[in-house]
Amino acid sequence: MRVEIIFLGCGGGRWATITQKKATGGFRIHTNKLRMHIDPGPGAIVRLNELKISPWRTNALFISHCHPDHYNDGEIIVEAMTQGMTKKRGVFLGSLSAVEGFGEYEHVISKYHQSKLEEVRVLYPKDEVELYDTTIKATHTKHGDPFGIGFRLSTIYGDIGYTSDTELIPQLIDDFDGVRILIANIVRKKNERIRGHLCSNDAIDLINSMNKKPELLIMNHMGIKMTNPQIEAEYISQNTGIEVIPAKLGLKVELLNGKYKYHLIK
Repeated sequence: MRVEIIFLGCGGGRWATITQKKATGGFRIHTNKLRMHIDPGPGAIVRLNELKISPWRTNALFISHCHPDHYNDGEIIVEAMTQGMTKKRGVFLGSLSAVEGFGEYEHVISKYHQSKLEEVRVLYPKDEVELYDTTIKATHTKHGDPFGIGFRLSTIYGDIGYTSDTELIPQLIDDFDGVRILIANIVRKKNERIRGHLCSNDAIDLINSMNKKPELLIMNHMGIKMTNPQIEAEYISQNTGIEVIPAKLGLKVELLNGKYKYHLIK
């Protein structure tokens, strides 16, 4: 049995996306049956090929909200899932805005691409869906896209949480209490708050509010002003008592029975 998380970058926000000083390909979760791509921003397909990870085996796509650093390569991932649009295959899960569009937010996967998928589903916070050999539950956010969601994924080796883009809100405590691994989109360092996003101090407050803290926090979706992620990870770790690491292109985290390990894919 295996459960692994692979990062196709660590960047987020407009400036990181435009400059590509931090890659913005999102990340993957693989289990024995699941091959899910989460928030495939610009460059996702390039990074997959760079790391020699087959996009063809993808069978699920999750898009948290309707901003291009989270969805830009989504249709290319669908084309891989469907074997070049020749087979009806795969699952697309996402926010209302990403799947159907709402107001000024247009759906981010075309109706043509959606028509080639086996299942397309809108998720709202607290919605729970069986997904191959896992269960995914949508979580709350407070962001520019009012329908944005994160998730909590239950696997054989424990739960993986993903905050997506959000401010610190009380619901996050219950959403992620007890996860083994928490992937948190932390855009700014220390107490440098920006609307709709977490900073390091927000992450500290979130972790310290939980009854059962995660074993590992992975800093993700960092802006260009996050100039030294390793120092920031050490700062969060010192103030929470848990291990904290910054995401990097090629970071692979493996969940095992009672432990985890990580390394960079060469």
